[in-house]
Amino acid sequence: MNLLDTVVVTSRSFSKNEDLVNALKAKYSKVIFNDSGATLQGQGLINFLSSADKAIIGIEQISAEVLQQLPKLKVISKYGVGINNLDIDSMTSKGVKLGFTSGVNKQSVAELALTLTMISLRKIHNNHTEIGKGIWSQEKGAELFGKTIGLLGFGNIGQKFASFLAPFDCKIIFFDEKFFTNQELLHISKDLGLKPNLIHQDELSAVLHHADILSIHLPLLPETEDIISTKEFSLLKPSISIINTARGGIVNESALYAFLSSKPDSFAAFDVYAEEPAIENPLFELPNFFGTSHRSSLTQEGINAMGLAAIAGLDDNKILT
Repeated sequence: MNLLDTVVVTSRSFSKNEDLVNALKAKYSKVIFNDSGATLQGQGLINFLSSADKAIIGIEQISAEVLQQLPKLKVISKYGVGINNLDIDSMTSKGVKLGFTSGVNKQSVAELALTLTMISLRKIHNNHTEIGKGIWSQEKGAELFGKTIGLLGFGNIGQKFASFLAPFDCKIIFFDEKFFTNQELLHISKDLGLKPNLIHQDELSAVLHHADILSIHLPLLPETEDIISTKEFSLLKPSISIINTARGGIVNESALYAFLSSKPDSFAAFDVYAEEPAIENPLFELPNFFGTSHRSSLTQEGINAMGLAAIAGLDDNKILT
């Protein structure tokens, strides 16, 4: 039991989870939770974190300005898998350590990606509402079997999603900056239960040109922001289905709107957006767009996995260089 350090938890979902609250209290005696469910930002976030020696951070923006006003803070442990909301350079310069475990929510996120893929292929996103309005629509869809799947990013989540496609005999092509040897691809295919039809493309354009379904699994970094924009949309098939459970900002939403508007046979199903909450996002006005409210990790199992990893990260951490 740590009796010295004060731990502050900004995440609302962590703070409401009794199992995680009890697990953290079993390790640290001085803990402050976001019990009110407040959205913490700016000075409110700084005030909330002012007593923290260590913090569990969810989606809150930890900028250089925020860190400058938190001289006590020595550890940030990330609740969730993205770290694009943390100013890593400022953390490093101030000696603030990071606790972070990648891939802990891969099952939950990949399952939603598969769900959105099925929704997009079968065109069932509005069917329940239509029936309620007395419309007995029987619009035809398409099968997943045998389709060419383009994956942008082939890390923990991308590979888990690929494993779900094994029964559907899909051809999988992926773009990832990491280099894979042919031997590595054979081993990965075997581990994921895939036939040896896994193809790594060095050029993004090759994946975009051939994909029937494009599923995005990239982190949001300066080099991936707007990586799919007007030029890239021009390479896609007019009947493409685009799935994004990664991060908003990877796809340029204005270009996506223009593409979907001009290609009625295309479809996009997104869980993430450039600005959230996406209450007034014009994409939701389109008949060939379906969106969920950034909930890919929000399963009981996913929350527990992320929470336990964040608790572990309070003690298992390092300064990034």
